[in-house]
Amino acid sequence: MRTGLRSSLRICLLGAALAASGCVSNNQAGSYGSNFDREEAAKTRMSLGLTYLQNNNYSQAKKNLDKALAFDPRSADVQYAMAYYYQLVGDNQRAEEFYEAAIDLAPNNGDIANSYGAFKCQNGQYEDAKAYFFDAINNRLYANAAQTYENLALCAQSQGNLEEATNYFKEALKHQPARAKSLYLLTQLYTVSEQWDLAKQTSKQYEKVARVSPDSLWLAYEIAKGQGDLETAKGYGEMMQSLFPDNPLTARFEKESASSPNRIVKVVKNSDNAAPSKTTAMDKSVPEVKSAQPKASDTGIERTVRQASTNTENAASVNAQASKTSIAKAQSNKLSAETPKIHVVKPGENLYRISLLHNIKMATLQEWNNLGNTGAIIAGQSLWLVPPSMQEE
Repeated sequence: MRTGLRSSLRICLLGAALAASGCVSNNQAGSYGSNFDREEAAKTRMSLGLTYLQNNNYSQAKKNLDKALAFDPRSADVQYAMAYYYQLVGDNQRAEEFYEAAIDLAPNNGDIANSYGAFKCQNGQYEDAKAYFFDAINNRLYANAAQTYENLALCAQSQGNLEEATNYFKEALKHQPARAKSLYLLTQLYTVSEQWDLAKQTSKQYEKVARVSPDSLWLAYEIAKGQGDLETAKGYGEMMQSLFPDNPLTARFEKESASSPNRIVKVVKNSDNAAPSKTTAMDKSVPEVKSAQPKASDTGIERTVRQASTNTENAASVNAQASKTSIAKAQSNKLSAETPKIHVVKPGENLYRISLLHNIKMATLQEWNNLGNTGAIIAGQSLWLVPPSMQEE
């Protein structure tokens, strides 16, 4: 949400003009010449304050924003900038007060409404957030509807409303078809609901407008696995190894490969008379994150063909498989012991992304952390990644 909020709050650097007007001359404290323009001085101080904020110099940012507010307390932009400052430093009460003041001064400002909506959602006030987002969207002069629909989608997703989130991402893409972030996040939602054809379609659109990244390669790997195209999946994994050898997702791929190095399945295509397989519909309440090694019915594979020339070979195959199972179980126990027990929520994270990161179903995370039906979480919150029986160890 903060990313969207930052982009909503545009910082206009004034260049040489800013430097020239940044120093306000006065003959004595509290008095200014007759030609002194308080509105322009407020804009200059606000720009300086926001620039300091961008460079993480919070003390200088606050000094300049305070001066901007003193020069022009009736400026909606200055009130908005103050709200943004207090939101960044975590003083939500003061941020709320300044957002309200900015909205009162400029009720038709779409940028302020969008950012206030993001702030509301960040604090778990979904219905209020939704109202402000739509205030921005319905403003005919507002040019960032795609961004606001994306914020709506992220907010819905943080509340566990994945079908609603999917629809909002689609609306964002209607306004901006090449919006890379919306394409990627929509692909994620299709993947978690195992709508593989739609996931592949949006993934291809994303690849046309964005650079290759570990996340995009992992997503493509998951989609290929889901479609039963294991050769293509392997290709994406090897591409991760080649381009991003030190990335955690590459390590995750290598673990999956090591757990079943000899598992080769032959996909039997449907006959001409066979009905095409249906994609799994999205679970409107709690979606499931598919396992690292999906079952045949989950991936669309009709059946696996295992050939053996003699009964002896069959027996050897069974023994080998049993041995592999024992090794895999031992590895699984080792991984379980090494798995972190707590995840601290970072800004912008939601339960869906955390479930993907740790390969734990959202429903399970909700149960282990007593989150209720919405699954609402906030930055800084600690989440258990283990069942209650292990939480006191």
